Amino acid sequence: MTLSIDPAAAPAPSVRRRWLGVLAIGLLSLFAALDIWQRRGNWQFEDVRAYWDAALRLRDGLPLYGGTDDPNNYAVFRYAPWFAYLWVPLTYLPRAAAELVWGGILGASALAVLYALVRLRTAAAIALAVLLLPMFHSLVQVGNVQPLLVAVLAFGVSRRSGPLWVAAAASLKATPILYTLVYVARREWVKVGLTLLLAAVLLAPMLLTDLGAYQTDPGASFSLYYYVSPLAWAVAAGAAVLLAAWLAWQRSEWVWVATALAVALVAPRAHPTYATFLVVGLLAGTRDRVASRTLRSGPRPATPSETARESS
Repeated sequence: MTLSIDPAAAPAPSVRRRWLGVLAIGLLSLFAALDIWQRRGNWQFEDVRAYWDAALRLRDGLPLYGGTDDPNNYAVFRYAPWFAYLWVPLTYLPRAAAELVWGGILGASALAVLYALVRLRTAAAIALAVLLLPMFHSLVQVGNVQPLLVAVLAFGVSRRSGPLWVAAAASLKATPILYTLVYVARREWVKVGLTLLLAAVLLAPMLLTDLGAYQTDPGASFSLYYYVSPLAWAVAAGAAVLLAAWLAWQRSEWVWVATALAVALVAPRAHPTYATFLVVGLLAGTRDRVASRTLRSGPRPATPSETARESS
């Protein structure tokens, strides 16, 4: 006896994939909700201490860098001077009010990025948005600048002002300078040079400050540098950069993903929330692919309604 299966009776692969996507998103949503619930009361804005104290030192005429010898202390300031000057006006507010303003900026940045992901209307993008939601939530709770950096990179790299946003991000967390490889992939050499020049300009004022107390020890983190060894970190970081550079030279669309991974691996103070850099590749890379397909296929023909409007 031969068992036969009617192909029409079996669910189509696309239907199965759709339901699997819904199931995966549902499970991720459950884990995200539980994680946010567990962290619901942790609104300490610990990282704000570094920004606030650095701005106060500028106001008092004290050295910008220093204040503690502990590399794991939240008071350590490692960013370019312009960011501390940006915080000076906030120090004239009560600390709680400044934290509220800053938290609002970070929250709006995170929501803008997550909304843009959901608007892609693909299971992968929605799943990534749900997966990163608790990460963005925790970053806003501690007051870390990361959501703002991810937003300006995701929405800014492909704009004419892109070199400024990449340079600004690099002056705060260094490794985003690798997004210059996107311009290499596009053979936009003027943008490559402009990005490097702007980064140098933003970092140059550091040379006018007292760097004697600048904290170079990355301290405890989730990077290979801390958990394995500096050698393991150097090998992994070097390999990631070489892979991203090779893909850029090959003009591969995977340069976005490779660059995001390199940005996370190269950082000696990496954290799981560095996974948020994947948003940059997904959003900006998708725009690149859409633009590339549009150029190859030519302009979309006008619909009858559009033709009627033009004739009228």
